[in-house]
Amino acid sequence: MERPTLEAYQLAERKAAREEGRRGFLVHASITVVVAIVLVVLNVTIATGFPWSVFAVAGMGIGVFMHWYFGLVRGEELMQRHQQDVERRTAA
Repeated sequence: MERPTLEAYQLAERKAAREEGRRGFLVHASITVVVAIVLVVLNVTIATGFPWSVFAVAGMGIGVFMHWYFGLVRGEELMQRHQQDVERRTAA
């Protein structure tokens, strides 16, 4: 059995990280949507005096946005930087 090259290993690692990042983002977004719906329903039906759920939903939305941006949009760049750091440490 032939050993994989460094490039093949890096490619496989990046692919696995992309898939894991996408799956993690979808779980995060799904849970956020469910919790946001519950909070809005509670706010509209029980605690109707002030629209406090807007703040909670906005905060959760920021978290999902950051997960999307750093996990999916910049994920490849961050993974390459991580791989370069590992290579630098092992070469020294």
